[in-house]
Amino acid sequence: MLDGWTPLLLLGLFFAFMMFFIARKVSKNVLLLTSAIMSLLCIGLILFSIFVVGGWEGMGLGFFAFTIFIGVWIATIFGIIYQNTK
Repeated sequence: MLDGWTPLLLLGLFFAFMMFFIARKVSKNVLLLTSAIMSLLCIGLILFSIFVVGGWEGMGLGFFAFTIFIGVWIATIFGIIYQNTK
């Protein structure tokens, strides 16, 4: 059904679960620092895919970076909410 989108969705879910489990073990400052570093890497990868790779390959690489970016920040938000309810 979602053959072309499955790797993108799985990668985003993997990073979301990874960041959520990290959020359960570390402080809020470490979580936000980790999320910021991952976000900068994703933004750099998106820029690399646009300006260096280009074409359809660059768009695919950009989609992977975007799903990682979204997964990291969704998990960070849920991790902060989880930490505040404890």
